[in-house]
Amino acid sequence: MFQFTGLIRAMGASIFLTIVISFLLGLMNVLNVQGTILAAFLITYVSIGILAPLWNRETPYFATFMGSLTLTVLNFIFSIVVLHIPVFTSPLEVNDQITASIVTSFITAFLMITILKRMERWNHD
Repeated sequence: MFQFTGLIRAMGASIFLTIVISFLLGLMNVLNVQGTILAAFLITYVSIGILAPLWNRETPYFATFMGSLTLTVLNFIFSIVVLHIPVFTSPLEVNDQITASIVTSFITAFLMITILKRMERWNHD
């Protein structure tokens, strides 16, 4: 059964990690703007790919998909409302962003599920 609270916890932890690490990267000024954006992207979607399967053991891929899609839509809304960037004027870029975020999260979730299954197999032997 899908656990909505697990999805909310995974998304909250992912957003918190993104804010903290992005703040530290910006404070230390170790990367250029593109590097900081790429690091924030990877932190957000890799962390949702790790945390969603941990807190939704029965439906890990659906939780990863919903978390990644929801975080992407929240990023779009934040860009429109706060930064006044007309995100939805280019549908191909929106499609590319949604695809990249979901694929990144799915690859991470697949690796995480494989690791968890192997660890559970070792615990039962």
